[in-house]
Amino acid sequence: MPKLKRNKLEIYNDVLSAIKIEVIKGDARTTRVQSLSNLAYDKLTRYLGELETKAMITTSPLRLTQKGRDFLQDYERIRDFMQEMGLKYLAGGERKLA
Repeated sequence: MPKLKRNKLEIYNDVLSAIKIEVIKGDARTTRVQSLSNLAYDKLTRYLGELETKAMITTSPLRLTQKGRDFLQDYERIRDFMQEMGLKYLAGGERKLA
């Protein structure tokens, strides 16, 4: 089965969603976030740095900020709207974490 290429918004969504899942379970650990978001460790650390620079997460401890939670809500609304309209821009529209 061919591997779908994810765009940056999808990767941000995957990483933020993984952090959210892990925080609900207790402490978010980078190895679990890496596994849930299906990224190599070096790529995960790069995206974590980008998300921290954009004030969407804190890394010590690993948590979502309000801006990160807002991103997840907005992303979900846009994805749902696109599915309702029959648009398939986001390759990950049918993927679910965990």
